[in-house]
Amino acid sequence: MPPKPIRTLRNLTRYRKAQIGERQREANRLHKTLEDAGIKLDCVASDVLGKSGRAMLDALVAGTRDPVVLAELARGRLRAKIPALQAALEGRFDAEHAIVIGAILAHLDFLDEQIVRLSEAIEERLGPFAPAIELLCTIPGVQRRTAEVIVAEIGADMSRFRSGTSPAGLATAQATIALPANAAPVKPGTAASGSTPR
Repeated sequence: MPPKPIRTLRNLTRYRKAQIGERQREANRLHKTLEDAGIKLDCVASDVLGKSGRAMLDALVAGTRDPVVLAELARGRLRAKIPALQAALEGRFDAEHAIVIGAILAHLDFLDEQIVRLSEAIEERLGPFAPAIELLCTIPGVQRRTAEVIVAEIGADMSRFRSGTSPAGLATAQATIALPANAAPVKPGTAASGSTPR
């Protein structure tokens, strides 16, 4: 059984992943509801939930139906596409769509808040594992969030993994990502400096 700090990180990162997945499903519901309403905002705006898109959606939910008025809510580079926005916002958006989309937007806001709270809680508990996170981020393709999940899932003690580079692989692998409390320095030539643990 992994130590308590790792178990805590694992629970938090797994739950954050579940919330991110739920947010994506809710965003998909939003797109389907807009499609049902004949609103083709996603054909013009790259991010329907960006600042401009969200302002238009909030206005639709609040009762605004005039495509000209809605298109004027565009910001930044999207203002160059106002004629296309006006055409995309001509649909059959009714009270039913307003109720559903209003609920979806409220749920998305809630999920965003929870994801931020979970990320902050994870960040607080990652302090002792900062060297491991930094080391993992040096791997091509491994971003900060991925590094957090790796530490949460397998911990920072690599002694249980053989490097496969030599009969002494188990011993040398211990310094790959050291535990923070009694961290040993990373030694060149170990799995941390290039070889892949198996």
